[in-house]
Amino acid sequence: MWTPDPTQAPPTGEAELATAEATVGSAEQQSQAPEVVPSAEAPASSLPPVAQPPRNGGPWTTVDVTATSASQVMAAASLPETLRAFLASRIGIEDDAGCTASEISVDAVHADGFAFGTEESNCGGSQVVWGITESQWHYIVAFEDAIPCREFTLNDVPTGVPGLRCLDAEGTAADY
Repeated sequence: MWTPDPTQAPPTGEAELATAEATVGSAEQQSQAPEVVPSAEAPASSLPPVAQPPRNGGPWTTVDVTATSASQVMAAASLPETLRAFLASRIGIEDDAGCTASEISVDAVHADGFAFGTEESNCGGSQVVWGITESQWHYIVAFEDAIPCREFTLNDVPTGVPGLRCLDAEGTAADY
C-alpha cells in the first residue's frame, strides 16, 4: 500500500501508483526486493476491444447458462459474443490471485453491458456482476455475502437484476 509523503500529491494513474508503491518500505526491504519497473500501460488483453453500449436502461434478460469449459461458454447463444469470449478465457485459467475458475453460471444479462451470475473456483464461490469498462469485460463486483446496494449504484449497475439481493441503507436485505 502506498503511503504519501506529506509534501507530495497522491498518484493519479496506475503507473504513478505502481511507482509509489514500489518505493515504499525499508531500505533493507528495498535492497532485497527485485527492482519494479512500472509499465506505462496496463497489460494488453488478448481479447479484442468491446464497444461500450449506450446506457438505455430497460429490463434485464434472464438466461440460464452454466458452463464448466470454454467450449460450453462459447456455445451459449443467449450470451453476447464478447461476454462469451471473456468468460471462456476465465474457465480453467489461473488468475493473478492464484484462483482457477471451474464453473461459471450466468443468470441475467443487460443490454447496457452488464451480466450477473456466479463463479466457482478452487478459491471458493462468489456472486459476480460483470460489466464493460475501458473497452473490455471486467469484474464490477464479486462477493459471497450480501453487500450494500450502494456498491451497485456507484458502479451504474442497472436495477431489477433477477435474483440479486443487497443491503439497503438500513442494512435490510432488498432486491436490487
